[in-house]
Amino acid sequence: MRFPAPETPQERLYIWRLFFPLVRALALFLAPLRAIGLERVPARGPYILVANHISWLEPEWIAFAVRKPVRYMAKGELFAWFFLGGLLRVIGCFPVKRGTSDRRAFVTALRVLQAGQVLGFFPEGHRSETGAMIRAHPGIAGIALRSGVPLIPVGVTGAKGAFGRFWRRDLTLRFGEPFYAKDLGETEQQAVADAIMRRVAALLPEPMRGVYA
Repeated sequence: MRFPAPETPQERLYIWRLFFPLVRALALFLAPLRAIGLERVPARGPYILVANHISWLEPEWIAFAVRKPVRYMAKGELFAWFFLGGLLRVIGCFPVKRGTSDRRAFVTALRVLQAGQVLGFFPEGHRSETGAMIRAHPGIAGIALRSGVPLIPVGVTGAKGAFGRFWRRDLTLRFGEPFYAKDLGETEQQAVADAIMRRVAALLPEPMRGVYA
């Protein structure tokens, strides 16, 4: 079976287009969300959505909020499972080797953006167990600076335990103003990554800002 490449235009993601409305409706029934500041999200890519990470819900629910495919890097181990790996590829995700400088994933991310698609990124690298932000990895800085596309910060609250709370909107996504990495006044990659995450932290309650308080 041949899966679509991550940079495939959303109009050609036929399975995604066919099942997305039904899956979205069911998912938002099981875990309703509030989306604040959606008017700040451009109508089309390329751009990078940068968010804090506290739950497995966030990648899918961010895509449900913006109503378009969001291409995420996902840990390579997930792609070893035939069904799950196939599903991730069908919706335009691609693997990354965590704990290393994965050149292939970096190039794929740039190709996604060059093709005008939307890239989703969780710079912390894994979910925060406490809900408070942890230090970002510098990889987001290289992609943001090299691509030159706008970044849109997303502050996620209420994701833990939100699944199955019918009719309640504990899960809230706050979208901030778009900005460019080159305008942050930093050149060293870790400093750029930290400056990006401070934009995300500004959308969160103070106890969740962690190292970016």
